[in-house]
Amino acid sequence: MNSPLHFPAAVQMPTLSQACVFATLAFLIFYFTTSIYYLYFHPLAEFPGPTCAAFSRLPLAAKTFSGTTHTWMQQLHVQYGPIVRIAPDELSTISAEAWSDIYKPRYSLPKDPYSLLPPLNGSHSLFTARGAEHRRLRKTFTPAFTEKALSQQASIIESYVDLFIHRLRKETANVKGNSIDIAKYFGYVALDIIADLAFGESFHGIEGDNEHNWIQGFFLGAKFGNIRNCLNHFHPLEVLFGMLFLRVTAKNRARNWALTDANVTKRLEMGDLGKERSDFMTPCINNLGADTITRQELNSNSLGFIIAGCQLPTITLSTATHQLLTNPRTLHRLMHEVRSAFAAERDITVASTKDLPYLRAVILETLRLEHPAPTQLARVVPPQGHVVAGRWIPGAAVIGMAIQAIQRSPLHWVAPDEFHPERFLGAEHAHHDARFAGDNKEAFRPFSMGTRHCIGYKVVLAEARVILARICWNFELRLDGDTPADWMEKRAFLVVEAKPLMVELSEKAF
Repeated sequence: MNSPLHFPAAVQMPTLSQACVFATLAFLIFYFTTSIYYLYFHPLAEFPGPTCAAFSRLPLAAKTFSGTTHTWMQQLHVQYGPIVRIAPDELSTISAEAWSDIYKPRYSLPKDPYSLLPPLNGSHSLFTARGAEHRRLRKTFTPAFTEKALSQQASIIESYVDLFIHRLRKETANVKGNSIDIAKYFGYVALDIIADLAFGESFHGIEGDNEHNWIQGFFLGAKFGNIRNCLNHFHPLEVLFGMLFLRVTAKNRARNWALTDANVTKRLEMGDLGKERSDFMTPCINNLGADTITRQELNSNSLGFIIAGCQLPTITLSTATHQLLTNPRTLHRLMHEVRSAFAAERDITVASTKDLPYLRAVILETLRLEHPAPTQLARVVPPQGHVVAGRWIPGAAVIGMAIQAIQRSPLHWVAPDEFHPERFLGAEHAHHDARFAGDNKEAFRPFSMGTRHCIGYKVVLAEARVILARICWNFELRLDGDTPADWMEKRAFLVVEAKPLMVELSEKAF
């Protein structure tokens, strides 16, 4: 009979506590050696940046979760210069030359897959597609975003601005001298315009008393997307977070997709309206297919247009209004330009406002001072490496332009944190200021460049021009005395978090 196994004391199995100690020591040794590698031997070790960010993504993750990545990067570039290591495998740049080196159409670097959310309905949009799929979708929609298309869409935009001005008059009469949250109504008119252009019908927010929660839902979705993208680097946390978010928002998402599908169906059934109407759907009418765009892709893109087309104008208009009201001389100059340029309010149109240089300068300076999407435009360097702004960047590294940091960098701008539309005026303009002659305008590309530049930027600028011009024509404005001094300090999760903006309005004395 065999005797039971017996291990000498020297080779007895470790206890649970001993195993935990061994595992902890092994982890610490691994973490220490990995950190030494990232700090001194990694291909990105030569680039400056915070020491902790060189061997860990936790600093970047913490800023992402708090919505302060854009301000953190701005501070890092002031401290470390035009190119900064913000994570073990990621760089941020604010070199103006980097725009063409990273995003130029001929050799545009591919978008970082970690920065792309998987489509919730399984079909990509322009915002999530890559490579040939993105090119196919963009080619399909491009005819809807040309100057010719905008001229055909102008009457739609202008009709909702009419409703917007009427709503402001109504609200001003109701509050009897008190302030109104003008940012809320910017959101309503932007959402109605983009819904009509994308769906063929608005949500009727600006013309009625109905309060809808789509705008708040959009920011919640952006916040989720930003955090989930960050957690992609900490697998499987992104899966767990995604499951939790999808479970919590299941009812709202089902409603939104059902509404999107119904509105897309209704617009498709209307068919091609020819000269009677042009919108974002026009190129897709009788053009669905694998080589152009599928029905589910059309749903994804329509909802994407709604989200972007609501958020960007709302933030831009709110910031412009705040800056105008905190800089009275600038407001006076804009009002004088608008009121001198037109004989009647009906003359203020998408086309006519293109001829107002100070209005254009106000909008551009607003986008420079506070970009609606101020964070990193991350791209992946090809395996063979790539030269960016004269620096060789190793293959597989991630690099991107830090939008807020480059637009408010003293390397490129005089008085970078101050609101001065004069910096965008030509030398022939009466308000041209030679102080800003040294500004590097090549650093300013608010709608990016290359194959992934903002396809709808013409619509955003058209909305902003007409809305600001109509406000200046109709009203006298004053900022509410209780407006926080730190109103411009906002969190950003893909897009800037909108804040209420309380403004006192009164009818212009004609």
